Order: sequence, then structure tokens, then C-alpha cells
Amino acid sequence: MSRSTVLDSIALGYQPVWNRARQLAAVRLSVHTVQPEGVDAEHLLQILDEDWPLSAPPLVLAFDQTNLWQQAMTCTPVANTWLQVPGASFTTPDGLAHLSVAARRGHTLLRHAALADVRGEIIAPLDTRSLLSLSAEEALQALQARPTEEQPVPPQRSPIVPGQIYEGVGSRSLADHCLDEAGAWGLLEWPDEDVLHSWRHRPVPCDPAVISQVREALEKDAALDRIERYVRQDPVLVHRLLVRVNSAGYGLSREIESLRHALMMIGFGALDTWLAEQLAASEESDSALHPVRYGMVMRARLAQHLLDSGSDDNLRSEVFLTALFGQLDRLLHKPLPELLGKLPLPGRAYDALLRETGPYNAYLEVSRAQGHPAQLAQLPQVCDHHGISLEHANRGLLRMLGTSRDQRRG
Repeated sequence: MSRSTVLDSIALGYQPVWNRARQLAAVRLSVHTVQPEGVDAEHLLQILDEDWPLSAPPLVLAFDQTNLWQQAMTCTPVANTWLQVPGASFTTPDGLAHLSVAARRGHTLLRHAALADVRGEIIAPLDTRSLLSLSAEEALQALQARPTEEQPVPPQRSPIVPGQIYEGVGSRSLADHCLDEAGAWGLLEWPDEDVLHSWRHRPVPCDPAVISQVREALEKDAALDRIERYVRQDPVLVHRLLVRVNSAGYGLSREIESLRHALMMIGFGALDTWLAEQLAASEESDSALHPVRYGMVMRARLAQHLLDSGSDDNLRSEVFLTALFGQLDRLLHKPLPELLGKLPLPGRAYDALLRETGPYNAYLEVSRAQGHPAQLAQLPQVCDHHGISLEHANRGLLRMLGTSRDQRRG
């Protein structure tokens, strides 16, 4: 079997892991088997070994087939990757023996289990970190263990085990408790909807950390590419800048369609002045918004990486902007047609965003499917519908994740 067929036989999806600083700490890569006869864990690990950089966030490999993660444990470890292992494997002598061999070989293991199965545990087997799921009752217990002004010492201890990763955290209060009070290492995915619900009656501000980073780069006379890379970390900032540059009062002779063109036309001096105004209006900082924003940026970068490698910069920028604005209605609590109506976007962007047609829609739909691992079984059909091979989609995802070092500084 040639190694190129491995990525044609699986569907890859991703889920970010967020740490206490609300920054990207790791990524879980779900591996869904499409053609079992074409899948070999060794060949997939060899591909990752060639392409996965140490500067990237740790990659948690979550195979959907038992034989694949068992094969992976016998292979040479890939630096900066972890293997997700079912918790039941840690409960039998034979299972522990095989896991011990894998750990000695150099594999970093992540135990996947229910919190109820590890309660009262002092040290995990093989000193392994765990990815734990909470029941509804445990989530309620954790929330009831939060200190309040009226009761600074809660009546019960939190069930959250420090130093672990948790999944299925659906509320901001529970996320805050896990990370800030109970010492969790990270959260798999983020309670976007609950965080945004708290902003439904207020305009979401620009990210002050991103603004400060851009202004520092301007002060150091950084290149345009770097300025653009920093600005586009904040979808709100990108939208406001394009609205500003295209407003009647700005006096430009023609409308500006791209972020890069907007930065060139406004000029670095005027940009710094405008950013100072935005910073003054963004004093109410909310770190919980960063995973929401950066999740949108990751999705947009994935759509961009689905383009052919030889695509020109203007096309890549258009696709990125289209995908970034595809989720703007969630962030700004306004209908997408209203938000986009103030912008002179290219026709292909409008087709994708408002009509779900045109060439850019393919990249939006494939990137959306890869961002929902629970629906990975549908990815082959989505790719086939748009004439995109599974191998191309999977390689695009790996390229995006391999360059997803969170550059924001809190």
C-alpha cells in the first residue's frame, strides 16, 4: 500500500483544546476510517512525522478503530503527538502491560474516560493525563462547588480532578470553574454559544491584545504581511476596518474589497490612530471571547489551505475573508446580510455566504465538516459533491493545524 492512499481512506476532523489562559493548548485529531483496507496507522504516523512541527500545538490522535491505536502504540513515536487510549485499557493487567511498553517506547498517552471512573484516584496509571467526560450530575456538583460572595467556602468539594482535560463543558460558568478554580489542564472545545449569549445586548469589542500587538508591530515598522497576519486574528477588527475604509466619509475613490488593500489605503499612521480609538472603546476585555474568535480564524485558515498550493495570494485572501465572515452573525448578533451589506465583497464571496453557491462554497462546506468530528462520516460525501479528494482535504487540515500556533498575547 502506498502512503498516499492512507489519507484517501480516512476522514480527519479537529477539536481545539483551550488552556487556563484561554489560548490554544492542543488539538484533538479525530481519525474516522472510511476504507478499512486502506488504513495503516504506521503510514499515517510516518506522514505526521514528516509534516508535524515542534512549534505546533500537541496533536492528540483519536482513532475510531481499536486496531489502529493498538498499531500506533507499536510504531515509532511522533514528536509532539499524543495517542488517545480508551480508559478500559488501563483497568486490566494485559492492557497496562501493553500501555507500559508504549510509554517506554516514548509515546505520550492520553486516557479517555468518564470522570466517574477515576474519582478518588491519586495518581493515574503510568502517570498519564486524562481526557474526562462529565455527567450532568457531576457538572451540577462542580457548579455548586463554586465560591460566592455569600458563601466563600463552598459546602462541597468540586468533583473536577486537577491537571486533566475535560470535554462536554457547555457553560461559561463551568469552564471558568474547571480552569480557574479546579486546576484543569484544558477544555476540549469551548462553550461558544453560552459566552456569546452573555454579549447579546452589547456590541462585542475588538480584542485589546490583538490591537496592542498590531500597534507594537507598527511601531517597529513591521512588514505588511505581518501586520495583516496580526489584524486578521480578530474578526471584529477586520469587519470594522473594512466598514471604516469603505465609509462615505473616508473619501476613497473606489471601494476596497480585501483586508490587505484596506491596510495599504489607510496607511500605517492613520491605522495606528484608528487602532488607538478602538482600544479605548475595548476596555471591557473578556478573555472568554478569544477561543470564539480564534476558532473562527482556524476555520477560515482551513478553508484557505483547501486551495491548491499554487493559488495566488489574492485568491487565498478572498477565501480566508469569506470563511471568516461566514460566522460573523454569531459573533455580532446581527443577520449576515445586514453585516455584509456594508461591505463591497467579491461576488463569489456573496454567493458562498448568502446563497451557498459558487466556487468558494466548496471550501466553506468542507472546512465546516472537518470542524465537526461527530459528523465526520459525512465528509467523504461533502468532498465528493464538490470534487475535492479526501487526501486533499486531509492534507489541508494538517497544514492548517501545523501552523496554528496561537499568536495572541493576553
